[in-house]
Amino acid sequence: MERILEHIVQDYQLNENDRYMLQYVLDHSEEVVHMSTRQLAEKTYTNATAVLRFVKKLGFANDGDFKIHLHDFLSRYHLQKMEILSHEGLLSIMDKLAALEAGIIDQTRSMISFETFKQVMACISQKQYIDIIAKDTNACIGDYASHLLCSLGKIVTVYQNEDRQLWLSLNSDDQHIVIVISKYGRDPHLKNVANILMQRGLPLIIITSHKASPLTKKQALTLYGVIHDEFAGLKDMIFYVSLKYLFDLVYSLLISENLSHAEEWDRLYERLYNQQFKG
Repeated sequence: MERILEHIVQDYQLNENDRYMLQYVLDHSEEVVHMSTRQLAEKTYTNATAVLRFVKKLGFANDGDFKIHLHDFLSRYHLQKMEILSHEGLLSIMDKLAALEAGIIDQTRSMISFETFKQVMACISQKQYIDIIAKDTNACIGDYASHLLCSLGKIVTVYQNEDRQLWLSLNSDDQHIVIVISKYGRDPHLKNVANILMQRGLPLIIITSHKASPLTKKQALTLYGVIHDEFAGLKDMIFYVSLKYLFDLVYSLLISENLSHAEEWDRLYERLYNQQFKG
């Protein structure tokens, strides 16, 4: 925690009063997001003006912005400690990966808009056909999502080939929901596919990592995964973990919507699977 404090102090040129407030925030981050400006001022023996000046120094527009994005802000600094070193030991890497994955999930969670996710779930719940457009590693997580959602009666197809992706955008109908996954949102082909789908007025969900990417400017439901370019060798893994959490969340919510149906399907699958191998 001391290392994180020093990094933030250095990055934002904080003075001693700011440093004291930052230490309190680091030690009580779960409580701080529920405090008013006045309450935080009382806890840090300052005043409301000093608190507002402090949050603006950290780059937040106001106290509300500070509380909404605090965990995301702190997660980035926590993850900086997780870089894999040359010839690092097994136990050290085990601990780092566990902390890294927990940090990625926490950061992904903090980036979720409840309103957007409710709309995503409404779309997915209503559609039986789900088409996932993705490439490379993103297509692998698409296959994982396909496995999960097929177990709930959804018909899920992953499109990796560019020709098939383009044909899908031209032939899909409103019985389908299309999910486009693009790590940086800059792929010209995927932008073209997304444009065609939106021009045709079809439901579309985009999952990317950059809020300023060209894909996020589309009129589509957008979810955000985590990417950290500073982890040169782990970038794909980090985005994969983040995407997995998003799809696990979709899957869990669908189960919760109709638990008895999910349990029935699971029993049916197990019975058929056992019959196949007993036969």
